Amino acid sequence: MKLIVLSALLCISMHAGAQVHYAFKAGAQLSAANYKRDGKKISTSSIPGFNAGILAKVYFDDRVAFVTGLSYNSQGYKVNTLPGDTLKTYRLNYADIPVMIQFDFQKRGEGLYCRVGPTLGIGISGKEIYTGMNGQQIRNKAILSVTGNHFGLFDASMNAALGCSFTKNFFAEVLYAYGIGNINNDPDGPNIKTRVASINVGYFFR
Repeated sequence: MKLIVLSALLCISMHAGAQVHYAFKAGAQLSAANYKRDGKKISTSSIPGFNAGILAKVYFDDRVAFVTGLSYNSQGYKVNTLPGDTLKTYRLNYADIPVMIQFDFQKRGEGLYCRVGPTLGIGISGKEIYTGMNGQQIRNKAILSVTGNHFGLFDASMNAALGCSFTKNFFAEVLYAYGIGNINNDPDGPNIKTRVASINVGYFFR
């Protein structure tokens, strides 16, 4: 996957004769889930999380750029699946690879911009947390895999961001990620799609 991303960047930069700009970014976020069982929507609560990683940006037009990268994303949700059941918190950690297009509204690399495009998340780890009958907190490993009745190893979302580059280096943005794939492998289980809203800051060091 890294090879594919780097190859895409290389091809675009060679075609456009442009430089690849690298940035570090980090942010705080709230995440929840669209949770349905047997076609009936079940309410979930949001939990706080964070993200951090590296971005790479290549301009192929005066104000249009291709943006990708690799970031760590900590998200999840709280759910009470049955009346009277214990409220459970799920924390899921992913390595995210965005494939987005950036449109600059003002100067190239400065001022307001928007980004749109998909992101692929690759599962790293997960936790299931709840309070047992004896009042003690129980923490179980949440398995992420491509098989079995577990959480899926992959997550996919469509993203939209609105931001501002205050200088050619420093930027801040708000981003919303709308999950488009069911992260639950169990065909008889609930349909779970992620929802994440984040506020990010970053710095282009090249």
